[in-house]
Amino acid sequence: MTGVSEIKRSLLSVHQFSEEQLSLFTDRVIFNSLKKKDLLIKENQVSDGIAFILTGSFRVFKKSNNKELTIKFFVENNWMADLESLLTQQPSKNYIEAIEDSEIASITLRDIHMLMDSHPCFRMLNGLLSDLTIPTSYIATISSKNPDERYKELLLKHPQWVNRFPQMLIASYLGMTPETLSRVRARMK
Repeated sequence: MTGVSEIKRSLLSVHQFSEEQLSLFTDRVIFNSLKKKDLLIKENQVSDGIAFILTGSFRVFKKSNNKELTIKFFVENNWMADLESLLTQQPSKNYIEAIEDSEIASITLRDIHMLMDSHPCFRMLNGLLSDLTIPTSYIATISSKNPDERYKELLLKHPQWVNRFPQMLIASYLGMTPETLSRVRARMK
């Protein structure tokens, strides 16, 4: 099945699972397609699992004062979820939106707990969750660095994002208007 080998490779990056254990996990995965702009999760919805991106991309964003602030991007071979909602089982304060037509494989929290109960090695899946956190350095960057510094940092850490995502979303991620981003880019040339 398409995508199973990518999922297994990702799982093996956090623990040396046996082939049987990998199959126990992938047998519980559900494959879905999302169209551009489809929401995987919306505000006030409880996150009930994690999803692996086979193709496409997503963003986590929140709405505030009629504006959208992009908090994080996810691309192929990334796991994604609203981590806070997933761990607390409280309604999400965020949205997760497909930026492109995308294919995902998801597993429910219930299935993950069942796997952990029957095979304690699945507790190693916590290693997948570290990529779902919003680094405090991101928040510090938005509030303490000027637009030029924020853009330079983006180019250092995620140069592929600049050509992959719409400039409006890049500006939102950097905490600036699209016009400010245009001026910053012009200065960098």
